[in-house]
Amino acid sequence: IEFSFVCTMASAVATQDEPPSEWKGGPTNTLLCADVGLGKVSHRRNAATGLFRALRKYPLTRALRYLDVLTASDLGVSSSDAARIQSRSGVAYQEIYGGADMTICIFLMRKGARIPAHDHPGMHVFGRLLFGSMRVKSWDLLSDEGDMRNDVPLEAYYYGAQVLGPHPATYGLGPEEGNIHEIEAVENCAFFDILTPPYNPKGGRDCTYFDAKTFETGTTTLTPRSRPDFGMETQDYTGPPF
Repeated sequence: IEFSFVCTMASAVATQDEPPSEWKGGPTNTLLCADVGLGKVSHRRNAATGLFRALRKYPLTRALRYLDVLTASDLGVSSSDAARIQSRSGVAYQEIYGGADMTICIFLMRKGARIPAHDHPGMHVFGRLLFGSMRVKSWDLLSDEGDMRNDVPLEAYYYGAQVLGPHPATYGLGPEEGNIHEIEAVENCAFFDILTPPYNPKGGRDCTYFDAKTFETGTTTLTPRSRPDFGMETQDYTGPPF
């Protein structure tokens, strides 16, 4: 089964019985963020179960510390799930939770697959690479007044590219910092995402795709494009429920 790519990320995650300490913030750009969670869990349980419990019980910022200990096995995913992807795009999606507050999900990518450059309007994304390696390129538009119609180039700032992996890594992005990114699988990989608020086309938070171009002068442009040919395979999520 395939569906048009719609970025998603939700609200659910927790672990231990005592409330986690307050998240102190930090860099949120995917390329610059070495550690979103900024915390240690005192004893090991299934981190996904703990994360989901914390998301239900505490503010999001207090649950984020658990991202740093989240593993693929906690969520019931493995490299074999990425290897069996059959969609033409080589990308698969498992939804854990979808609500008005956020979306929680897992993306899996076969080696060589690419999620085209796309934005997250007015959204925060907090995530963790679970296994494998992926190359992430990030941009921000230089003006909020740009024409988002197709074929109209918009001037952008290019942060560069960074390879995450092969060790698990926590990352994040915000409404005004690295909000547009492209992801390419260097190896079979999977990453966990929390998107808040979630995509909502009727609410003005639709997902826009872009073609990126950098000129010899150093200027970078992003041109909005429709991607009717890009779809993802849906897989059943088999990990702990939210």
